[in-house]
Amino acid sequence: MVSQIYIMAGITVVAALVLWGGLIYLFSGHDKRYFWLISLGLPLSAIANLVLKRQAIVLAGQAGHVPPHLGLANPVWFLSLMVLITPLVEEPIKILPLLLRPARRQMTRPATAFWTGFALGVSFGLGEAAFIAYTVAQAPQYAALPWYAFTGYFSERLLACFAHGVMTAFLVVGIQRGGRMILYGLLGATGLHLLLNAPAALYQFRLISAQLYNFILLVPVTVLALVFERIRRQTRVPGDEEAANEVVYWERPSTNLPGQGPAA
Repeated sequence: MVSQIYIMAGITVVAALVLWGGLIYLFSGHDKRYFWLISLGLPLSAIANLVLKRQAIVLAGQAGHVPPHLGLANPVWFLSLMVLITPLVEEPIKILPLLLRPARRQMTRPATAFWTGFALGVSFGLGEAAFIAYTVAQAPQYAALPWYAFTGYFSERLLACFAHGVMTAFLVVGIQRGGRMILYGLLGATGLHLLLNAPAALYQFRLISAQLYNFILLVPVTVLALVFERIRRQTRVPGDEEAANEVVYWERPSTNLPGQGPAA
């Protein structure tokens, strides 16, 4: 019997596309050029989880002579690696589509870099939602559950798409600015990813209860929302022609300054 989580996964993907795609369209000044980027990162979560992260953990365990399946009995350094491996692998892999010249061409200014990164992050999140749905479908204990029993999956994956968007936008803006800002962008994205994963790590290490996990999760989600708004505003500073275009886009055509075009 096919697991009904696939039904919820379909609902989640559609909801994420409408919500976060609508956010891109609205706040970028009705610019549609970012939408094609959402297709580029869909397979990257499966690659990161099935190949890169798994292989890194195996190689580290073999090098450190750590027996498999020890769980919380693993050495502290190995447990730390298991926490760090996700952001260390996922943040770089999410920007792989920038190797494509058409994607790089959209990073002309901080504002376009921001929305390019956000779209790539949402794309990765959508692929991650599909990968997690497949993983859950393989577990026999979930096989008989109806689709509406996976509301936790729905809310978690919806927020994860936004979170990946913010983290990748942080990194791509750093790349667009160049120099040491590239390193700052990578460190910032990695730090935000660790903050987002902290409640789950604490729960897996049995340091907090499930109820406390849901409460603590509000902290990184709030931080990510604040970071999103801060970077969005910073990429529209006065004097940036593209930012100015985005502001006046919402006004009547008669108020546009000569030479201004649509927002980025």
